[in-house]
Amino acid sequence: MSAATDHSAPQIQPYRTGLRPEILGLIIFLVSEAALFGAFFMYYANLRVLNGIVWPGEFDIPAEATSINTLILVLSSFTCEFALLSLYKRKNGAVFAWLLATFILGAIFLGLQVEEYRIVGFTPQDEATGAIFFTLTGLHGVHVFIGLVLLLLGMIRALAGRWSPERHSGLLAISIYWHFVDIVWVLLFTVVYCLPSS
Repeated sequence: MSAATDHSAPQIQPYRTGLRPEILGLIIFLVSEAALFGAFFMYYANLRVLNGIVWPGEFDIPAEATSINTLILVLSSFTCEFALLSLYKRKNGAVFAWLLATFILGAIFLGLQVEEYRIVGFTPQDEATGAIFFTLTGLHGVHVFIGLVLLLLGMIRALAGRWSPERHSGLLAISIYWHFVDIVWVLLFTVVYCLPSS
């Protein structure tokens, strides 16, 4: 009797999560991204706690100016969520407008971050402080850029009328990703910018 007709052969049943495959895939991806950021945060903690380096040492990290940038990114999380809420209310024009607002705020954040790199006064080659500062903020900046690309795709789909309350898992994924980027930045801003050794 072949395995195809053998009813006694064990049957593999997938574990049902209740989540759409693309959302489950995004969650798995974000867990891996959290582990990536976690590794860099652990290196940062190792430098400060176990090796006892004075943070930020002789360098000046502009926490006051960056707090405005942080506020911009936090605000963009609200506009992103408003896009999703507008979709549920079938206000398709508002979906595009809120996504555009989120894109603009994210682009401003990224532009101000690049400007900060230009004026900060040290480079990744300047001691452990420079290396971990640019690595953490640069890694986050790459994620913001990816988020901007996703928002752009979301706006294109909104203009084409491709989102609906029944078909919105892609927009939900964009929103989840953008909130993840926001949460990581708030944590990064708190530990890197707001907790000097002094």
